[in-house]
Amino acid sequence: MMPDNHPSPPPLSAHEAEEIAIGFLARSTEHDGIPRVILGPPVEAGPNWVFYFQGRGYVEHGDLDEMLVGNMPIVVPRDHGAPYALSASEDIDVQIRRMKHDADR
Repeated sequence: MMPDNHPSPPPLSAHEAEEIAIGFLARSTEHDGIPRVILGPPVEAGPNWVFYFQGRGYVEHGDLDEMLVGNMPIVVPRDHGAPYALSASEDIDVQIRRMKHDADR
């Protein structure tokens, strides 16, 4: 078997990861009609970028009908893996610390 001579793409920048997170959130908007916005810069969590978000109408106008409750931050792996939401069954900070810790091993 011949070795794969294709180099891995460089890790995603924060801006590239944000574009992916925006696309991920747009798919959620297609399901419930609530536009979403990312809240601030991403959190670096080991090999991942983590994005917090909320409903646009709630953030911009205080519209309670567009407030998202129980939404979990979006994780975008720097290695171009598929984005996903953190688990609702465990504290967000614990999950982020674990990602950072696992990357240090």
